[in-house]
Amino acid sequence: PVAPYEVSIKYTARVKGAEEAFDTAHAEAPLSFRMDAEGDACPVPVGVLRALRTFLKGERSLVTLAPSMAFGDAGDPARGVPPGATIEYEMELVEYFRVEVHEEGQLVVKTVDDARTWEVFEDHCELFVEYTLKLPDGTVVASADGEDGAAPFIIGDSHAAEMAAAGFPPFFNAMLKRLHQLSRYEVTIAPALAYGEAGDAKLGVPPSTPLTCAVCVKKAFTVEDLTGGSGALVKKTLAKGNGWQSPHAGWEVHVVYTARTPAGAELQRRDDPADPLVFQVGAEAAAGLPRVFEQVHHMKQGERAEFTCAPEWSGDVGAAAGGDGGKVIFAIELVKWMQVTALPKTDEAVTMKTLEAGDGSYERAKDGATCKVHLTVALAPAESGKSPGEVVEDLSAGEPVEFVVDDDTMLPAVEQAVKEMCPGQVVELAVPPDWGYSPALAAARGVPAAAASKALIVRLTLVSFVKAKDEWELDGAERVALQLVKKEQGNALFAQGRLRQAAAKYDKAVSLVQDHDFGEADKPAVDRVRMQCHTNQATCYLKLGDFKKVIDHADKALSVDGDNAKALLRRGQGNARLGNLELAKADLLRVAKMDPKNRDAREELQALRDRVADQRRKEKAIFSNMFDKISLARPEDALHAQPNSAGPTADEDGAEDMSADGDDA
Repeated sequence: PVAPYEVSIKYTARVKGAEEAFDTAHAEAPLSFRMDAEGDACPVPVGVLRALRTFLKGERSLVTLAPSMAFGDAGDPARGVPPGATIEYEMELVEYFRVEVHEEGQLVVKTVDDARTWEVFEDHCELFVEYTLKLPDGTVVASADGEDGAAPFIIGDSHAAEMAAAGFPPFFNAMLKRLHQLSRYEVTIAPALAYGEAGDAKLGVPPSTPLTCAVCVKKAFTVEDLTGGSGALVKKTLAKGNGWQSPHAGWEVHVVYTARTPAGAELQRRDDPADPLVFQVGAEAAAGLPRVFEQVHHMKQGERAEFTCAPEWSGDVGAAAGGDGGKVIFAIELVKWMQVTALPKTDEAVTMKTLEAGDGSYERAKDGATCKVHLTVALAPAESGKSPGEVVEDLSAGEPVEFVVDDDTMLPAVEQAVKEMCPGQVVELAVPPDWGYSPALAAARGVPAAAASKALIVRLTLVSFVKAKDEWELDGAERVALQLVKKEQGNALFAQGRLRQAAAKYDKAVSLVQDHDFGEADKPAVDRVRMQCHTNQATCYLKLGDFKKVIDHADKALSVDGDNAKALLRRGQGNARLGNLELAKADLLRVAKMDPKNRDAREELQALRDRVADQRRKEKAIFSNMFDKISLARPEDALHAQPNSAGPTADEDGAEDMSADGDDA
C-alpha cells in the first residue's frame, strides 16, 4: 500500500526490552487510516507508515523503530514511552484499499472490491449503476439496483441536463468516468460537488452536507458514432466478444441479426444460430446486404452490438422504416468466422477455409512426409454460395488414407494444403481445374473421367503425419539423386498437362542442389539437370502465358550454357509475345543459324516478319493519312512532305531487313 491508500492493521507496541506492551488497543480490533495522514490525523509513528509500504496483505512482521522514526527524543510520557526509546511494533496488515483523490479533493474514491477490469468509460457510454447515497449519519437518500429495467446513466457533459432530469445526482458524471465495471467503491463527495449550499429538500439532503456513495457499475455499453459525429451510424456494444482478433477481408462470417425501427417495430429477423446469415467480409455489396454489415469486419467473435443506421447504411430495410428519419436499429451478433486464405504456392488459385483449428502445433508436413487424411471430393457448384455437387471421391470414413507428400499420387491441392495444416485441422478447399484431377490422375485414383479438369470442393482432415528427412540432413549425394527424381516427376506431370505442378517440381529440383553439395566430377551432370529444368520451366510458362517467367528461366538456362538452342528459342518466344521484337529476332536468328532445320525457330521468325510488316503497314497508313490532311490544309507544305523517291519506303526498308536476315539464316 502507498499513499493515499487506506490500510487496516492489527498491532501491539512496546518499548524495546520491556516486558509489557504500552499499546494493545488494536491487537484484535483493526485500526484503519489513510497512508497520507499527517500530524494529529496520523495515529501511528512515521516509521510504521514507511514499514507498511513493504507489507503484503496478510503479512505479520516485527518492526523495530529508531527514536527518530517513533516518538523522538521527547518520547510519549502519557503512553509510557520514555525519551529516546526504540520501539517494537508487532503488526499484521489485515487489508488495504486503493484511494484516489479527484476534483481538487472534493471527490475521494475508495476501491472496496477490485474486479480487475481496466476499461474506462468514454463519452456516450450507457452505464447501469447500482448505488446507495447516504448522509453522514447513515440515512439513505437515494438508491438504485442497476438492473436492466433501470434507466442507464449516459457519460458526458453533453448529457448532463438529460441525466439531471432523469433524477441522477449531479456528481455522477465526475464520479463514474473514473470507475471500472464490476468493481465496488465507497465514494466521499464534498458539498460543493454534491448539492451545494442549498442542499436538496426533496431528497432530504441538508445544506452544505457531504455525502457517501456505495457504487458499482454493473453493466456498461460502449456507444460510438462511427461517422465522426453525424449520427448516420452509431454503434452500441452490448457484449464485447472473445479475444482480440477480428475477421479479415475474404473470411467467411456467420451472423444472426434483427432489424427494427427506433419505436420497436420489427422489420427483419434472422436470429437462429443454426441458420445464420453467411457472407464473406468485403463482399457485402455483392451479397446484396445493407452497408451496416461492413462493420462486422471490426467485430470480435461472440460480440453483440446495436447499430442505429441512417438510410445510407440500412439499404432497402431503411427504405421500409418510415418515420424517425428512416433510421433502423440492427442488432447483430458475430457467431463465428472461418478463416479463408489463398493457399501458398498456388498463385492464389486455391483457397483454404478452416473449419476446425486442430491441435495448434507448429510443426508442418514437408515434401516426403507420410500423411494420413480423411477427405471428400465433390464437383464445385455452378454458382458461388450453393452446395457442392456430385461427390466423386469419398474417403471420409474408416481408416485414413495414407500418401507421401510430393509423390504426385494425391490431388495437387491436397498435397499443398497438408503442408499448411496441423494434425486435427479440418479445411475446405476451393480447387480450380489446374489443381484438381488430370485425366491420368483421375484414372489412377478410380475417379469418374468426368471429374478430370473440373473445379472441385474438397473437405480435408489431416489426421497425422510422419516427418521425412529434412533437406539440411541430406548429404550431397542424396541431394543430387533426389534432384533427378524431382526432374523426372516434373516430366511426368508435364506429359499429363499439369503445367503449374510440373514447373514447381522443376523449381524444387533446381533448389535442392547447391554448388557446395558436389565435386568437380559431378558438375557437368548437375549443370545439365539445372539447364534442363530451367528450359522445361520456360516451356511450362510459355504454355501458361507467363512470358516474363519464360524469359527469366531461359536466362537462367543460358547462364549455364550460353549456346543452348532450346533456351534461346524460349527466350525469343517470350520476348516476341511481350512485343520485344528486336530481342526476339536476335535470339531466333541465332537458333536458325545453329540449326537451320529447326522448324519452331523458322515459324517464329516468319511470324515475327509478318508482325513487323503489319506494323509498318499500319504506320504507313497513319502517316499517309496525316500527309493527306496537310495537303488539304496547306498545299505548299505537302510539297515538302513528299517522300524521297530514290529511297525505300518504311515498309520496303523493314521488309528488306527481315528478308536479308532470313536469307542469311
